[in-house]
Formats: sequence, C-alpha cells, structure tokens
Amino acid sequence: MSTELYVGGPIGLLGGHVSNAEAYDRVRETAADRPAEDSLPDVPDPAGDHEDAERKRRRDDVEAKHQRIREFLDRTDQDAVILGSAASVAWFTSGGDLGQGYCSENSSILLFINRNCRAVIADNVQSSRVFEEELAGLGFQLKERAWFDDPMRVVAELSRNKRIASDLRSEGASPWRRALDPLLDLRRRLTPLERQRLRELGRTLALAVEATCRNFDRGEREADVAGHLAHRLIREGVAPVDLRVASDDRLARYRQPIFKASPILKKATIAVTGRRHGLCASVTRTVSFGPPEDEFRASHTLAAMVDATCIYFSRPGEPTAEVFRRARRIYEKFDAPHEWTLDYQGALIGYSPREALLTPDGSMTLEPDMAVCWSPSVGSARSEDTIVVDSRGFEVVTAAQDWPQIEVSVKGYGLPRPGILER
Repeated sequence: MSTELYVGGPIGLLGGHVSNAEAYDRVRETAADRPAEDSLPDVPDPAGDHEDAERKRRRDDVEAKHQRIREFLDRTDQDAVILGSAASVAWFTSGGDLGQGYCSENSSILLFINRNCRAVIADNVQSSRVFEEELAGLGFQLKERAWFDDPMRVVAELSRNKRIASDLRSEGASPWRRALDPLLDLRRRLTPLERQRLRELGRTLALAVEATCRNFDRGEREADVAGHLAHRLIREGVAPVDLRVASDDRLARYRQPIFKASPILKKATIAVTGRRHGLCASVTRTVSFGPPEDEFRASHTLAAMVDATCIYFSRPGEPTAEVFRRARRIYEKFDAPHEWTLDYQGALIGYSPREALLTPDGSMTLEPDMAVCWSPSVGSARSEDTIVVDSRGFEVVTAAQDWPQIEVSVKGYGLPRPGILER
C-alpha cells in the first residue's frame, strides 16, 4: 500500500533500477570496484600535434574566456587582469591543474591577461610542467622568474602605469583594484566544453557515491566509508574537495557534519563535492540497513519534495528569491516551517564549490548555463543534486544511475528524486 503526497501533483515511491549497458562502461565498472582501464585525464605530449581534437577544444575554450576578459576590460575601463586563485586560473586555462597543492585555493602560477596576450608568471621549478603538461598549445606566453624571487616584482613590471583588476587580495597602497565579484561573474555561465565536462563529472560522482553506499558493511566507521569513496574518486581523477558521512541521526544534530569515528549501525547519508578539470559538482545519497523508520522516511520525502520544487523552478530569468519563496511554501505546507533556517539551501557551483550562496532575499536571477546545487534538509534527511540551468529548463548532471527513486510531480511534471537505498 503506497502513500501519496502532493506538490501540485502526486508523489509515489518507485523502485527505479537502471540496468547495465551491454557495452563496456569504464565509469560504472570502476565505481563498482571491479578492474578497469586507467581513467585519469591524459597527459599531453608537448611535442605532439597541437591540432589534435582535444587540444583544439581547449584552445577554443581559452579563447572564449579571453574574449570575456576583453569585454570586461572594455566595460570597466581597465588595461589588464591578474588571476592568482586556483579556481580562476583553472577557469581561464580550461581546466589546468595548477594549484599549489592538492585542493589548494592558491595557484602555483599567476596569469596576466590584457586585450592582446595572455602571459603565465611562473618560477623555474614550475614552468616546465606548466607548459608541457597543462598549457601546451593553448597560446600562453611565459614570464619566468627564479623560485626565490618575489613574483610581485614581475607583476609590478607588467602593471606599471596600467589599470589592473585582480582576484588577489592586495594590501596597502597597491595600484590594483580588486575586482573579485565582477571576475566571478565572468565564469558563472558555463561554456559548451565545461557543460560536457560537468556532465561527465556528475555521472562519475553519482556512480561512485552509489557504489560506496552498496558496498560498505554495517558497523564500519564514517571515516572508513569516506575513505572508500575518496579512493573511488581519486582513481577517476576526481579530487574530493568536500566529503561528509553522517551516521544514523548525526545529520539532525549537525547539518554540515564532518566524518568521524562513529560506527554506522542503521543508516548513513553520504555527501561529496568532487572537482575535475577545475569544475565542481555535488551529490548526496542515503542508505539504510533494513527499512528506515517512518519518521525518517517522511523527512526524506519532504526534503525530496522541496528539492524537486527548487529544481523545477530553476529556469532562465527566474529570481532565486522566487525559488526560495516556493520552497518555503512546501516546508510550511507540511508543518516544517523552520527547517529551511537550520541549513544552507543551495549555492551556485562551478570552479568553486560555492561560487555564491543562495539566500531568501538574494537579488540574483538565474541565467542559462549556470550550475546550481540545491540541498534542502529535514531533520536527518537531505536531498541534493547538481543541475545546470538550460534554455529549455534544467539538466540534472548528477542524476541517479542505479538507485531507487521517488517520483515527485511539480505542476504536473514528473521529476524523479533519489530515494533511500535499503540493504
């Protein structure tokens, strides 16, 4: 006997299952912990043909970003831009892996970009790898320095008598005008290459999380399960920049829990943000040993309803404040009017896990090719996927692959959301 709820339409529980494709599927095989081919991003041959298809796609993508910089310079009456954060550098270089360390927020290089050229400021330790493995054939010039010299000396020489915008946090009497927010705006709308990469990343994340949920043992610690998931992701070339495992009812007490030594006895909610080619996506799934309690199932269904509502109304031209208003009505309708105040509800996502936090009174209007992650929670239940706002509506890039689903109807449109995996 099934119970139906309503969000402008019925909700029913589906036992959704996606069968394996007949063709060999490397991502699914790897996610299921079976032997697979090497899946890390290829290292380019610096002496190879710079006209190969993948290199050309990256070069075209860099040129599209350079055109956005040119338009920004014209619009703000600046002469050049200096980028130094790992996220900004990854964006402009079309996915260059150039952080100072694994998941570092700081880049190992600086970029100097004016209307006519794009220059890399790198020390002699980094320059060879940068130009052979990361930026070969992409049209960058090198401004090399000794590793023990201050990089700001090179920056000062390039910036003399120029109006400079930068994402760096300058101090004192600097000639730079920090323009972080306007520069962030330049990367909020994804290019076609970025959309394809995010689609591939989202599928890899969903499969890895789902495989982790299917394969750990009752009684394992949160930290053990986090390690299983990190292993699956790293061997796929995905950096787990944020990884959360909440056992049993910890999520009700701490809405943003860090994995600890707590054993998982009844259920677990696993959330991860992964980064590949500089881009980030987030996803959450919940697994239960045996049928979950009625209260938890109801909370999970309500979170899925709110999530579906937010996803459905994430369309071009829609103010985020209006999406929030609709989400709050669902909370109120099902006697949980304050739940939204207890946790972050969503964010723009891209080259940073949180490009911009979405708030009830925010002034942002959604545009095509923006990536959004809604993540409503109710008690110890959460529903979360990453979507891209599309000219036709939206695309769920972390859609469930082999997972039970809840079918939510919003304004008569059926929108499946991840259910609870029972083991």
